[in-house]
Amino acid sequence: MLDLINFQNGLKLLSDGNFVEARNIFYEIWIRDQNSASTAARYVAYIDELNGQLNDAVTLLESSMAQYGEDPATLAQISELAMKMGLHKKAIDRAKRSLELSPNNAITALNKTIWQSNYSSNGPAIKTAFELWASRYIEPTQCTTPMKNFHDFERSKSETLKVGFLSGDLKNHAVRYFIEPYLKLHDRSRIELHIFMTAEEDEISQILKQWVPNWHNVRDLNSDSLLSYIRTLGINILVDLSGHTEHSKLDVFAARAAPVQVTWWGFVHTLGIREIDYRLTDYEACPPDAEDHYTEALCRMACLTAYVPPVGCEEEYSSPWGQNQFVTMVSLNHTRKISDAALNTWREILEKNQNAGLIIVTGEVSELQKDNYFVQRLTESNLPMDRVAAVPKLTMLEYMRVASVADFAVDTFPISGGVTTFHSLWMGLPVLTMCPGNKIAIQTYTANVLSKIGLSEGITNNINQYVDLATYWIQNPSVISQLRSTIRQKMITSPFLNHDERVKELESCFREMWRRFLLNESVRSFDSELATHPELSDATED
Repeated sequence: MLDLINFQNGLKLLSDGNFVEARNIFYEIWIRDQNSASTAARYVAYIDELNGQLNDAVTLLESSMAQYGEDPATLAQISELAMKMGLHKKAIDRAKRSLELSPNNAITALNKTIWQSNYSSNGPAIKTAFELWASRYIEPTQCTTPMKNFHDFERSKSETLKVGFLSGDLKNHAVRYFIEPYLKLHDRSRIELHIFMTAEEDEISQILKQWVPNWHNVRDLNSDSLLSYIRTLGINILVDLSGHTEHSKLDVFAARAAPVQVTWWGFVHTLGIREIDYRLTDYEACPPDAEDHYTEALCRMACLTAYVPPVGCEEEYSSPWGQNQFVTMVSLNHTRKISDAALNTWREILEKNQNAGLIIVTGEVSELQKDNYFVQRLTESNLPMDRVAAVPKLTMLEYMRVASVADFAVDTFPISGGVTTFHSLWMGLPVLTMCPGNKIAIQTYTANVLSKIGLSEGITNNINQYVDLATYWIQNPSVISQLRSTIRQKMITSPFLNHDERVKELESCFREMWRRFLLNESVRSFDSELATHPELSDATED
């Protein structure tokens, strides 16, 4: 009874934000109550995680299992912490062991599927893995609201098309830099746009909301109610922007909330859900013959997305090597993307170039959090710490000034950069990336962006080439300056910043999807009117 009261007190303190006292209570329970020790340890580790003490959290959980034995919940928690720390192999191993003990944990099973797929070079196997997960763990939600009958072609083809975007990321999130033009510039005479925001809003949500009269905050609706609501509105095309991430509501898609259902750039791998008809993409992300990598049919556009640079970040900087008399590389991707292979490769570059330095911008919000595990990881990887600086998370304005202190950016692998690649290029940083031959989109993202804007000089195909190109740039810094002098203009004239064309192309794709639905045509891949098949492009050039 006493321990139950203590647990309740600890939970109350935790909910009130009194982390210190809550941790003390759970720690005491962990020490003296064997029956509740594992649960108490997980709460202590959770509080340590909130405070950014990830290494401490993992150490405590592993100590708890050493004393009281393995349990699937603790193993799952360790796996998630390890992934945040960039310890990919450990994360996968702990997730596997957790599922051996408790096979029905959908979240751990999804994590394992995602993490293993990130390292896989087998597209069809990735597709199979996600389809197996979806068939086992996604239960379509239920409601009594029927879907509207849209099959009066002559009437429906002249009506305004109702398109819904569903996401929890329409806030201060990477999605904002892609979605804004599509909200701001959509053709209101032909598209009735609806937003279904599934998470808490913030100040960025208020900015985005000004362009969408039909903004629905559905955060408090359960899946059954959301399904009913979307069907009642008569949405024609429902677009997922979150994929297998938080607040995605994929069970609503699995129940067929709209006649045509689409996924976009919220999740790079296939979703494995057969009720999602199309994936919006391009030939860079999904080259010819990539259909067998995806459950969804592929709608290939001329360009995957639009991009909006951060506000107030127009200034351009000259490469600092001239003033510093040495070259500085920078990693801007999230800590969890930094693999051991990437660290080892960066170490090799630094060993070959004693006059070079490296800045790593981490995802941690303070010096204390950064030092808790990431600096230790760098030291264990034998990086020359006298020439490596790890800095905590920066504000956006600070982040977009990194080009004033760094000469070029190094991409992570096998998980490539996303919006960070766009930001790096906008501030004028050449990006060095590795593009494997397997064409797995999450591994080729940066290379795809570089190809699209005409900066293939930064693309390598293996670690040796990566090291050699970095060395060439470091030893010939005038090449860096020459690249930097062209990047901003290349971005401005790229398809990513041709917002009018991107919006018109997307809406044209929506209308084609709807035409096919009205005519009862089968769902199959197609190209937008602006997309060019690579083989046809090569033939034209020849």
